[in-house]
This record gives sequence, C-alpha cells and structure tokens, in this order.
Amino acid sequence: MWLGMPERGGLPDIGEESDLLMLATPAATERVRREAEDIFRASAMHGGGAARRRELRYAALAKDVYQHMGTAAVTEPPQVILGTENLIAKLYDEGVGEAEDDEKMDETLATVAGRVAALWKDHVDKLPHPTEEHAAEIGPGPHATPFEKANYLANLALQIHHTRYEDRGVIRAEPLPETLFRWLNDYHDMYGNQVDEILRHRPSPACHSLFWQAVFVALLRGKVTDAARLLDNAGWGHVRRGPRGDYAYVDRALENVQRAVEETVGVLENCPGFVGDWDICSSDWTLFRVRAQGSLEHLRRFAEGKDTAWGESTFSASVASTRSHGSLTGLARRAESQVPWEIYENLNIIFDIVLGQQGAILEAAQDWLEATVGLLGWWDERRGKADNNTPFGMSQSFSRSQALVVASAPVGDAESYLDRLARAFHAAVESDFHFNSQNPVEIGMACMFEDNVKGVIGLLRGWSLPIAAAVAEIASLGKWLPQHQPSGAFGLADLDMDDLEVLGMDPGAPDEVDGIKDSTLVQYAQALADYDGLSAVKDKFGVSREGWELSMSVLGRMDSPERSEEMVRDLVQHLFQELHVDSNEMVDRLWTLLSELGMVDYAEETAETYGEILARDSHRYGEAMWYYALAHRPHKVREVMNLLISYSLIQSTAFPPANDLDDYLHKLLIDRKNTLEECAKQDMEAAELLGKMLSGYASLRQFYDIRDNDNALPHATPHSRRQQAAAALISVVASSDDNIRGGLLDQTRDGIVSEDFLLALLGEALVFISDPDNTNVHLGQSAVPAITLDQIDTILKAVEDLQAVGSRVYIACDDFLQLVLASAPGGLKGATPADLLKKSTAGGGSLAVAGGSLVASQLQKSLSGAGPLGKVAVKRGGTGGRRWVRRRRARMSSGD
Repeated sequence: MWLGMPERGGLPDIGEESDLLMLATPAATERVRREAEDIFRASAMHGGGAARRRELRYAALAKDVYQHMGTAAVTEPPQVILGTENLIAKLYDEGVGEAEDDEKMDETLATVAGRVAALWKDHVDKLPHPTEEHAAEIGPGPHATPFEKANYLANLALQIHHTRYEDRGVIRAEPLPETLFRWLNDYHDMYGNQVDEILRHRPSPACHSLFWQAVFVALLRGKVTDAARLLDNAGWGHVRRGPRGDYAYVDRALENVQRAVEETVGVLENCPGFVGDWDICSSDWTLFRVRAQGSLEHLRRFAEGKDTAWGESTFSASVASTRSHGSLTGLARRAESQVPWEIYENLNIIFDIVLGQQGAILEAAQDWLEATVGLLGWWDERRGKADNNTPFGMSQSFSRSQALVVASAPVGDAESYLDRLARAFHAAVESDFHFNSQNPVEIGMACMFEDNVKGVIGLLRGWSLPIAAAVAEIASLGKWLPQHQPSGAFGLADLDMDDLEVLGMDPGAPDEVDGIKDSTLVQYAQALADYDGLSAVKDKFGVSREGWELSMSVLGRMDSPERSEEMVRDLVQHLFQELHVDSNEMVDRLWTLLSELGMVDYAEETAETYGEILARDSHRYGEAMWYYALAHRPHKVREVMNLLISYSLIQSTAFPPANDLDDYLHKLLIDRKNTLEECAKQDMEAAELLGKMLSGYASLRQFYDIRDNDNALPHATPHSRRQQAAAALISVVASSDDNIRGGLLDQTRDGIVSEDFLLALLGEALVFISDPDNTNVHLGQSAVPAITLDQIDTILKAVEDLQAVGSRVYIACDDFLQLVLASAPGGLKGATPADLLKKSTAGGGSLAVAGGSLVASQLQKSLSGAGPLGKVAVKRGGTGGRRWVRRRRARMSSGD
C-alpha cells in the first residue's frame, strides 16, 4: 500500500475530493509526468554510481557543422606549433609516470593548460585586428581569423576544467562560477569602463540613464564590489528630475532612500562574492542567503510602513511588482511606500538577483551567454520561477522532484558544477534570447556548456589543428574527454548500414573508428609531416626540429597502440624514400625518437635501411657497420667486416688505406675504447656488438700496418716488429678457425672471422714459418724465431681442422685462395680474378654464402674495375714490407 493512500473501499477525508479533482486536469497530468521523470533521474544519479549522462541537445547540430567545416590546414607560425608541442611534451614528461599520481597529474595539467592558453592568446594579440565596427555578438567577431575563434573556445574549455589555486599549500580546483565570471569579463565584455564613466557622471551617478542597468549587470557578472560602489556613491541628494531640475529626493524621502540603499549595500558587502568567494555550495553562501532573506523582510516592512502577513511580497519578484502596477493593490502599495517607488523596484531586482530568482537574472542579462554565466553564479534552483508562473501555486521552484536532481550531486563537486552549468545554459536558451545556430562559435559554446567535448574538439579542428590536438590530449589526460568506445560496445555491431544511416552514424568515419582524439592527432601529424619552416626556429640549446619529428611525437601519443604503430610505419616508410648517404643526422633523430616512443622495431629498421644505403652507395664502411650494429643485425655487421677482410687479403694490404678511412672507422681503429664508450651511451648492445665484430678486422689491419709501414712502431727492432705482426695475424687465424674446431663446422660458435679466409690467412703466415733468405734455419745454425710454440700450435690446429672439415668448407677456402692468387701481379695463368669469382658464385661455391651477398657483389664490381679495389693504388711501406710480400707470394704460389 502506497503511503498516504486510503485503504480500498474507504472514503476520502474532507478536502481530498477537491484535491483529486484539481489533479484531474491535463496540466496536472503533465506536471505529474515531469515530476516522475525528474524523480527517476534524481534517484538514478544519486544511487547508481555511474557516470552522469547529460542531455546533449546540440550534439547533432555540432557534428553536422564540424563535418562540413572539414579540417583546417596548418598555417600557424612555427613558434606557435613548437611552443604548443613543447608544452604538451612537458605534460607527458612531468605528469605521466610509472605509477599513477593523480595529484601530480592534476597540477601538471593545470600548469600546462595555463601556459598553452597564454601562448595562444599572445599570438592572437599579435594578429592584425580590423577597425570596422560591428554589432556585438557572442564570439570574437565576424572578421576574426579561424585561430582567434579556436582560441576563444579552447581558452574557455581549459579554464573550466583546469583552473587551480593554492590554499595553505594544497592545490584546489577553483569554483566554476568564479572561473566563468573571470572568463566572461575577459572575453565577452560589452561594457568597457561603464562603471567608472557612470561614477564620473554629474550632477550624480544616479542621474545616469544606465545607472540601474550597470548595477544589475555588475551583479550578474560577479562584480559585487562594483555594484556596491555604484550604490554607495550614487549621490542620491543630487538627483534632479523634471523640466525645472528639481531635487528628486529631499528630507524624509532622501533619508529613507539612503537608509534602504545602505541596507542593500550592507547585504552586498556581506555576500561571499564581495571578497571573491564563489563556492556557492558552501555553508557561507547558505548563511548569506538566509541573512539576505531576513534583510529583505526587514526592508520590506520598513518600505511598506507596516507588517504584513507572510505571503507574497512586493520584494519577492520584480515581475510580480511590475505586473501589479495597474491593480488597485499595487497602486495602494505604491502610494503607501516610504521609499520612492522607482528606488523600491530597483532594489527589489537587486535582491531578486542576490537571492537567485531566475526571472530577474534573465531580465538583467543582455544575451544567452551572459544569462548562462549569471544563472550559474546566482541561480537558486530551489526557488526557480515566480509563483504565478508555476501551475497550482507551487512554491518558487521547478518542483520538489527537480530539487532532488539538484541535491543529488555532491556539494561543490566539479561534476555537480558542470551539471548546473548545463541546466543554466538550457534555461537561458529556452528564454527569449536568440541563439544563432548559424554561428559555429555559438554552437561550440553550447557544446562546452553541455559538456560535449567531442563536439568542441570537432569544431576546433575546423579552425586550428594545433589547438584542437592540444585540447584533445589535455582533455584525455584530464579525463574530461570520454574514452573512445567502438560502436559494437553499445550494441550497434548487428546493425546494417541502412540502420546506421537512420541513426545518423557512419561506422567507417575516422572519428567513429579511431575516436575523436586519435583521429585529430592523425590529421595533425599528417599535416605536420609536410610542414616546412620548422627547422628555421631553434630552441635555447640551438637545436631545430623538422616537421616529421613533431609528426612522429604526435603519433606516439595516440590512445590506440596498434593504430599508432600503423601510422608511424607509414610515416617511416615515407621517410625511407628520402634517405641518402648523407642523411645520418636525420637517421639519428629518427632512431632516437622511435626508441623513446618504444617502437624499437621501427628504430632498428631505420638503422638497417640506412646501413644498407651506406654499404651500397658509399665507402663509409665503419659508419655502415655502426648502423647495422644499431639495428642489432650481427650478420650485417659481419658482412661489412668480411668485405673489408676480403679486400685486404686480395691486395695483401690494409683496406681502406689510412687516408680513405671514414670518420667512424678511423675513430674505432685509433681510439677504440673511448669511441665505443660514446657509442654505448646511445646503445650499449650495439656498442658491444660492434666492438666484438671489429676485433678480427682490426687485428688483420694491424698486421698489414706493421708489415708495410716502417713508421708503425718507430722504436721497435725489426725482430720485435715481426713478432708483433705475427701475433696479430695468428690471432686472426685462430678466429677464422673457431667455427671448424676439431674438423666440424659449427656456426653456433659465432666466430668473428669467416672460415672462408683460412687458407689465405695461412698463406700470409707462411713468411713467418721459414725464411728462404736465411739459410741458417736449414743448416741447423741458431736463429731467432718470429713466432712462439703456442702460435705454431695454433697454426697446426688450423691446418688439421681445415683438412678434416667437410669438402664444402675446404672448396670455399680454396676458391678464395685462388682469387687472391689471381689478383697478384702475374697471378694464375689462364684465369682472371673476375672469372674465378664468377665461376665460384655461379657454380654454387660457398664464397657467396659464407661471405654474404654484399661481399660477392662488391668483389664482382671491384675485380671488374668498377669497385673500390679498382680505384685504390696499393702502397706498401719500406723495403721490409715489400720483401715480406715477395716471400709470401712465392711461398703461396709454390705450395699446394
């Protein structure tokens, strides 16, 4: 049984029948329906715990407008683009950490939002402003640039969500009314210095035709001090009226005016808004309105000169008092009033505004924007409209159910303020104010007040991509942009295209697929990739940035990792087409940026691609090896090293010559330790790989340098030089033998030097085994050997392993040896080096496999005269070096 209802069959009490008859009307039915809906919404919001769903009346209109607007081109100056990007990057650097810290994030968001808004406003202030006059309207004006329109809307969005202040060391959110009052006075001020002009008016400010309007507007816009100042300095004793200019208020009338005004000023001075406190949900405001109501009653009794029954007061509503002018009761009250009636009425309006009467607030506003902000700050939603505007004599409120809606939100909560802002906006546009649905700025304001962030970003995108992207990222991190949900998440996956078209949805639209944030970032990144002029601007460290760098950074901040990687891959592939041998600076930046974004695969692909360009189109072998190492491609590093070893063995001299070394290779050979330490700062793994792979080539080169250059060891004796040369060469022999230890090929041992070079290396070592010019060795007389027993043991093991290993390895070694012999002056008869190489690769020889396709192709070019071997003149050092070579050639040609 419902509470308050009689039992079945019982008779209603006296009076109930009339009440039931009163409710049996269409108006009452509509009222009950609205109350039921309001109670349901209030209970759902209060107990459901789910996110509050606001009514978005202008969402469809906004979507249609921004879809027709399209996407703006990026025409902003580099300083604005780079400044915005730096601030957004700071947001991620300082606000986003490994562990979630909501307080730190909120503080960083507030800081960045304030700075980026100041950056945009500074740019707007530098833009040329037209001097033509135009009618006052909402927005920056009909002649404003798209950037000005975007700044107008974005500045409001950022202030609403991220205005903070410090209270005893704690960062707190500023009450929304205070924020909007300040924004309104900065961006929608149609009055200028009107208050000061009125105060300077003579014979008195109260004589000015706009005096009372200025008081009402000052209150409406949160300038309580200005309203009090106008009333306090009105100069009532100097007000003149009539054709003869008589004083309007004298004697007792003047005293009553001053007393009534003083009491009103006292009420205003006790208002928390007088000292800038606009937390309207606080106890201070509740107490103020209770006291203001008491002051109103006291002033009413004084003005009317008698006590009246508690009921409708002439101070209760300006509309009511105006409406009663023509009635006998109104005329009688006007005649009996101790305060001049025009003063009485205007003070009445002041109290109506202060006590939150909706009609008075709307009456004082000049447009719906001013009305919305005024309602947000002053409206007492439990009072609502005037009594006679509500059916059945309801109290001054929408209804008890709507009071439940107001009370359902936590007091002072940001969400409750946003709900209140939406209700204030709807109340304003439902009044007599004109809403221009043809003005995108007004539509954007509507989206902002309805908390339709998606609509706001869509409109911003049509004016300025940098602003739209920044607002989207800040809104996403600030959690006031709802997280994107695919259409299927809302039960739309089973609908066909016709159904979706009826619903006004395009599942293939970028905003529907990627979400408004990611879609905006993709469009911004694509525009940045083609933007020229950024490199002309340098930061405080003298570093400039290219458009593709900013594009990559923007794509890296997308919500969808899969979509982000897809777009980055497309951009990287596009950049690959622009790479050439001198793109090292661009590659380094690209590698660093991709690594910072966590896209390691793309970073390695970039380094590998550039390494291939260097290996193919240049002789910068050391640089190519470094980028292959940076790509973590050991087989590629090995290919370049094998190429250098091949060239060196074929010429029997160090290749490239010292004067042809690229910077990377030169540093690695001359100052290996420090160079690898510098490389390790960029990538430790790459530095270790390069240092390991380079050791074999470096040792072989050391052997040739000692042998061919008499100045290599200036203080060493000839015998000591031979010993050090032999030690370097035999270490290379040992490395080449690693993979065939015991006569078994095992590539997992990862030998530094390929086994294909073993026969040629052993040929180089023959000169240390016996010396035809020194017959003492053969006659058994004493001689000082150049190699030790351990080194001899290493050579013998290599020979044994080579003899025991499979035929494929031995054939590859023999093929390369024949190539070396054919390359020597007066080499093999009946064959050229190019013929031997062609025969080896065409016949399935293992040279092309073990040495790599790079080695085979480069050797083919070189031996035909088109490669580096055909261009480098072989120069050897002193007579000792030439004698070693002659011995080596003789021994290798005479052996099997």
